[in-house]
Amino acid sequence: MPRPLHETPSPSALGPGLFRYLRSRGVDPAPLASRFGLRAAEDEDSLSLPPSVLSDLLEATADALGEPFLGLSLPDLLPLRGYGFAEITAQSSSTLGEALERLARYAPLIHPDVEGSVERDATEARWIAKTPRRVRGANRHVHEYALAYVLAQLRRGGANPAVRRAWFSHARPPHLGPLLEFFGTRELRFGCEDNGLAVEIGTLSLPMRGKDPRLLATVEGLAEQALRSQARGRSFASLVEARLEGLLPGKGTLEAIAEAMHMSSRTLQRRLEQDGTGFSEVLDRVRERLARQWLRDAELPLMEVGYKLGFSDLATFSRAFKRWTGIPPGTWRQSRESTS
Repeated sequence: MPRPLHETPSPSALGPGLFRYLRSRGVDPAPLASRFGLRAAEDEDSLSLPPSVLSDLLEATADALGEPFLGLSLPDLLPLRGYGFAEITAQSSSTLGEALERLARYAPLIHPDVEGSVERDATEARWIAKTPRRVRGANRHVHEYALAYVLAQLRRGGANPAVRRAWFSHARPPHLGPLLEFFGTRELRFGCEDNGLAVEIGTLSLPMRGKDPRLLATVEGLAEQALRSQARGRSFASLVEARLEGLLPGKGTLEAIAEAMHMSSRTLQRRLEQDGTGFSEVLDRVRERLARQWLRDAELPLMEVGYKLGFSDLATFSRAFKRWTGIPPGTWRQSRESTS
């Protein structure tokens, strides 16, 4: 599987952990690794992967094992070689509330596409996971893994809050049984703008068993360095691509993206030129990637796909898609359906 353009690989313990888990379940990880152009690096602590490849690898692992809700159990089962910065800072926090804040801040170190935040009101606290660089989220397995991961770290730290409700950006799965059992609530929603879970506001003061201020002071500094390093690793062009995904269809223009990124159009063009590209090329890449993604949905009309990409009519979209791929969008969709 080819790597998406302008995706900067990030170190992840999840990749090698998935390979080791497959092996422990009697499945040779080598064919799956080869499918994604990777080494089956079972003996390594981490592996640098583009974010979308990491998401697809998690989904492919669930498919290979025939476990559609693998993301829920994986945080407790994954054979990692050691704890990462997010886990250590959370478990060495003083209270559940502090642990939630740190799991939100360091969420990109768990999966580069995930950004976390914590919101509070008079009755509840909400841990929210967003995937701003993915218009429709990462995939269901990543969303469920992110929420299960948070609960796993809290439980390992001695706090086990009841979940009031949980929500997801992906579509409702055919069977809800595993989700109902795992989260312990019937308040589940799907097709939301983000993913998250809510707990009673009073649980934020629950103590963490592993409270360790000295360890926290050391590891938190290392976690901040890792965050900065990850941010520096992303090219300016990739930042523009990520922002463009949220501005289409109506604001996919040079002027609109420059305003959104708080710079002049001339500065934006110059920064892109330093990356060896230009705005029209970046826009083309975003449109092509989203077109391929949305055309996999057989129920989405071709005209609607073109509109969502910012094209004025189907003919203009078809010409652009043929320029990208050599075939019209309808033909591309049919070829995908015939091989699925």
